Amino acid sequence: MPKLKKKALFNWSSGKDSALALYKIQQDNEYEIVTLLTSVSEQYQRISMHGVRVELLEKQVESMGLPLTKMMLPEMPTMEVYNEVMENTLLQFQRKRNNPFHFWRHFSRRFTSIQRR
Repeated sequence: MPKLKKKALFNWSSGKDSALALYKIQQDNEYEIVTLLTSVSEQYQRISMHGVRVELLEKQVESMGLPLTKMMLPEMPTMEVYNEVMENTLLQFQRKRNNPFHFWRHFSRRFTSIQRR
């Protein structure tokens, strides 16, 4: 019987490091990426990390055949605001899925298990 893959949400910055990490994770066959999560400046409609336009992000993700979840951020958010928006986004995702999932933290290069509260 084939091993079931762990469901995962991948924090996608649209950069080369993010693309390489996603590629390696997909080759590993341990995780199923159920959506890419990208933080976007609400005011400028650009990816917070690299300033890429949302239109290009959407085409990039469409070409990969993966769903996209945009985490909308206000202009110049504090770390406190960023963390609050991230937590709310993950909680909404968790409520929709109704089961545990894993979240790829790009800079720490690891998955974190998110359990139902």
